Amino acid sequence: MDVADAHVAALDACRASTGFEAYNLGTGRSASVLEVVLAFEQVSGRAIAQQVVSRRPGDIAEMYADPAFAQARLGWRARRGLEEICTDAWRWQRENPMGYAG
Repeated sequence: MDVADAHVAALDACRASTGFEAYNLGTGRSASVLEVVLAFEQVSGRAIAQQVVSRRPGDIAEMYADPAFAQARLGWRARRGLEEICTDAWRWQRENPMGYAG
């Protein structure tokens, strides 16, 4: 929903200007793979098999989007946290077990 809100804000901004601007959309905070797995376990009520291993060569330690430009130009900011994002994704998956093909 946050991304959809950002798209609407960007479309509104397009009406008032010409040219191109790119926006990073995110919370400004990274989430580890383990944090995402634990959040999905929490919202789904299911255990997710996991194996913690060393980072692969070339993997970066951390990555996240800095949404400051989107906030300044579009008035947009992420309003939902990891748990709400996972809850929404899990609800969609439960209701669409075959994905878009079903």
